[in-house]
Amino acid sequence: MVTAAYGNLTCDVGAVPAPIFSSRGRGISRCHAYGRRFNRYYATPDPWGISRAMFRDRVLRRHLTRSIRNKSVLELGCGEGHLTQAIFHKARSVTAVEISDVAIARAKSLNLRNARFETADLLETSFRGYDVIAVIECIYYLSRQEQEAFLEKVAREHAGKMLLLSGPIIDYPRYFSHRRLMLQFKALGFTVIKFHNLSVYWHPFSSRIVANLLKLPRGYWLLDWLPEPMIYQRLYALRAP
Repeated sequence: MVTAAYGNLTCDVGAVPAPIFSSRGRGISRCHAYGRRFNRYYATPDPWGISRAMFRDRVLRRHLTRSIRNKSVLELGCGEGHLTQAIFHKARSVTAVEISDVAIARAKSLNLRNARFETADLLETSFRGYDVIAVIECIYYLSRQEQEAFLEKVAREHAGKMLLLSGPIIDYPRYFSHRRLMLQFKALGFTVIKFHNLSVYWHPFSSRIVANLLKLPRGYWLLDWLPEPMIYQRLYALRAP
């Protein structure tokens, strides 16, 4: 089990669903299999407590607002629309995609003026015609092969434009490591514009003390000064080749 701290919220991330590798062989499409699985998770509203991660939202707003202000954004893995509302409201327009139609129904009920919500598989969504693609805390649900296919698709269909990507960097099974990500970005020709830490990994126990200190006013400014072994989630701003 892996536990991460979002400053004022502790999340058990051990419930991350495993990638689906063999659904095609059983006559079930990948999109249908993933959609059915995530609909089960979304049977309970906000199953991962995303709306309570206020510290994470402050950090994302600090780092993303300039990049998305007055831009057209494709938000992949939008869930129930929390980040669409909390972070991407500064964008000129947002096309927000999620594989769960249960989650999308809740997102549509937000009636956000600048957002259009669609039920779709992110690997089958067109990436063309947007200023920015954002994939926040979601591509680690994909297999390693699917992650590489995703980045290759970004390179083909979003050339020369910005990709915002975040995920765990603790090198736990199904997650990333910073080193592996940097090698993968380089191999595919992506330029790393910048990266920022988003949350603290609550292991060992002493990290919890640091995470609580980050709750203090402006404490999140210290996140980027923490050593890498203390970091759970990291945000990358990339330029596609």
